[in-house]
Amino acid sequence: MKKFDIILIGAGPAAINFSIATQGSDKKILAIEGDKFGGTCPNYGCEPKIFLEGAVRNVLSSQLLQNRGIAQASTIDWNTLMKTKKATWKNMPAAQEMGFENLGIDTLHGYAKFVDNHTVEVNGEQYQADKIVIATGQKPRKLNFPGSEYTHNSNDVLDLDNLPKKTVFIGAGIVSMEMATLLAAAGSKVSIVEFLSRPMMAFSEKHVMNTVEDMKKRGIDFYFNQGVSEIKKNDDQYEVITSAGTKLTADYVVDASGRIANVDKLGLENTDVQLSKRGSIIVDDYLETNAKGVYAAGDVIEKKQPALVPTAHFEATYLGDQLVNDKHDPIHYPIIGASAFTFPQVAQVGVSVDEARDNDEYTVVDMDHMFNTDMEYAGKNDQSAKLSLVYNKQNQLVGAAESSQNAIDDLNGIIPLIGLKITKEQLNNSYQLIFPAVNFKTEFMG
Repeated sequence: MKKFDIILIGAGPAAINFSIATQGSDKKILAIEGDKFGGTCPNYGCEPKIFLEGAVRNVLSSQLLQNRGIAQASTIDWNTLMKTKKATWKNMPAAQEMGFENLGIDTLHGYAKFVDNHTVEVNGEQYQADKIVIATGQKPRKLNFPGSEYTHNSNDVLDLDNLPKKTVFIGAGIVSMEMATLLAAAGSKVSIVEFLSRPMMAFSEKHVMNTVEDMKKRGIDFYFNQGVSEIKKNDDQYEVITSAGTKLTADYVVDASGRIANVDKLGLENTDVQLSKRGSIIVDDYLETNAKGVYAAGDVIEKKQPALVPTAHFEATYLGDQLVNDKHDPIHYPIIGASAFTFPQVAQVGVSVDEARDNDEYTVVDMDHMFNTDMEYAGKNDQSAKLSLVYNKQNQLVGAAESSQNAIDDLNGIIPLIGLKITKEQLNNSYQLIFPAVNFKTEFMG
């Protein structure tokens, strides 16, 4: 049996940042990965998605500017775009594994299964450590209904060589809305079936529905308050039948109903690790599980914070520092923004706009006419851009939500103001923005 000081199960963003935090220590660390080194983000998720979104955003922006100074709008060549994406990410797993090795971390390919709280088995061999960190992230959920075997997941979409003529997405979460934006912009006829009354329930309703209306104008169809009951295969096409009796024809069906903790191969039944009702790993304020010496970080854990790469980065850096330096400080999360790379983008941070509207402790300021008051939005023909700001009783900015072409960049500028608890007066006395000043500064200064 081989022994290590720390074993990392999973080699995605959380494990990478944990390893960076432990750099320079004398700890003997092993990173085990059953799939591709680097995890979901650089291989199946955010990085290739944002790469594709870069082309899509430019194309859709040019379409909005047609007859406003641009004579010919751009179009997407999906086959070439996908070839470029695959070539760009071809060597990513090897590069990510080398990153671990350059940090002095041993690497091992294979799925780790717990034998007991401090022993895992990989490829028939056992490995032991006093401290084990589970960082296996999440994986796409697979719904179970007649014909569900015909569905694909978001990983498949990001590796799709040929563009389907008609695509049906099941679910309207962040991933679904982003993938639908990509395929529809490239020319696929897209429909989205959602069991709930609207998409992306964790985001501000006003700003989500603002983006939905823009998506509808581009030809994307939404079927809310409906689930998928059955999928039938008819030659080379599929008939998607919803709980409301709607029948949709598609060449490609994507089960984008959500993501779940990637724990099914870990053998957690052989440990004291406990799972939540949603199947995520329960941890305490030190990211330790119910099994002493076994920790977890990243999307695999049960938490209120957004299941995003920045959150995983923070957790892993915190945990690496704690374990290497034998600290015992509880984790305190910073302000973390959330976003969807749709078109328009949706982003939010801090106190929920929807919750603040019903709470006398807060004041919500809605800026629904950014197109008319800021030349940046007018120049992009971003007519639907909307921003909402949340203030507390001390006139501190504590929350924001936006739907616009550049909502993510805008809120990245707002996040530090919330984190530093800046008041209107302090902001006014401290700096002036480069012209043209964005709307939130004008409002924030009063």
